[in-house]
Amino acid sequence: MATALLGAATAVSVAWLTSLVWIVSVWGAASGAAAGGFLATYAACLVGGAALLAALAFVPPVRRMAPPRRALLLCAVACPVPLTLAVATWVTVG
Repeated sequence: MATALLGAATAVSVAWLTSLVWIVSVWGAASGAAAGGFLATYAACLVGGAALLAALAFVPPVRRMAPPRRALLLCAVACPVPLTLAVATWVTVG
């Protein structure tokens, strides 16, 4: 249950941040500003976070864990950063 809640919180947070980045990029592109660097930075952050989680998943002590515990650990590690950023943007933007 906790794994599902943490995973859902992470997914919703990343979805909110991605939609906000796309909205800002479209508005910036419509006004004539270059949005490629902004999008590339966001994509690099997403790929970097996914790579860190994949690296953590293949660490031998984590690999030996039971699958439900491993999933809970990975969701617990993945959740705080996007959730904090999503809440911060929701409060300041929303």
